[in-house]
Amino acid sequence: MNKAEFLNELKKQISEYPTEETQKSMEYYAEMIDDRVEDGMTEAEAVASLGTVDSIANQIKCELPITTLVKQRAKEQSKGKKMPVWAIILLILGFPLWGGIVAFILGMVIMFYSLIWAMDAVLWSVVLTFGAGALTGIIGFFVSLFRLSLGSAVFYLGSGMLCGGLGIFIFIGTLLITKGIVLGTKQCFLWIKQAIVGKEN
Repeated sequence: MNKAEFLNELKKQISEYPTEETQKSMEYYAEMIDDRVEDGMTEAEAVASLGTVDSIANQIKCELPITTLVKQRAKEQSKGKKMPVWAIILLILGFPLWGGIVAFILGMVIMFYSLIWAMDAVLWSVVLTFGAGALTGIIGFFVSLFRLSLGSAVFYLGSGMLCGGLGIFIFIGTLLITKGIVLGTKQCFLWIKQAIVGKEN
C-alpha cells in the first residue's frame, strides 16, 4: 500500500467525524510517512511500519473528545430510526424516575472522585507541614547556635532532621499516589472512549 492509498483508506474510516479533527490526523500521518521515506524507507515500507489502517483509525477515534464521540454514536444509532410516540411519552413521564437515578449515580461518581483528590490534597498538606517543620528546625538550630544554647541547637537539629526525613518519605509516597490517580483517570476516560467507539479491528 502506498501513501495515497493509505491516506485514502484512513480518510474513509474517519470521515464521519469533524473535518478539523480528522484533517489534523491525516496531516500527521502524511508527515510521518514523509519523514520515514526521507530516512531511507520506501513508501510501502513506511506505510507498513505504521500498522493497519483499522488500528490507526480506532486510535484516532479514541483520541477525539468524548462529546464528539457521543454525538457521533447517537447519530449512527438514530440514523433511519424514528422513535415511536409512546416511547417519547414514556421517556417524558418517566423522567422524574430515570432522571433521578442518573443524577444519583453521577453524583456518587463525582463524590467518590472528589474524595480521592481530597485525600491526596491532605497528604500534600502533610508533606508541606513536615517541610515547614524541617525548615523551622534548621532556623532554630542556627538561632540557638548564635545564642550559644547547645541543648536547644541539638533539639532543633534533631527535630528538623526527623521532619525532613519523614517529609521526604511521605513526599515520595504522595507523588506516586498522585501519579496513580492521574493515570487511573486517563485510563478511565480511554476505557469510556473505547466503549463508545467499539472494537473495529
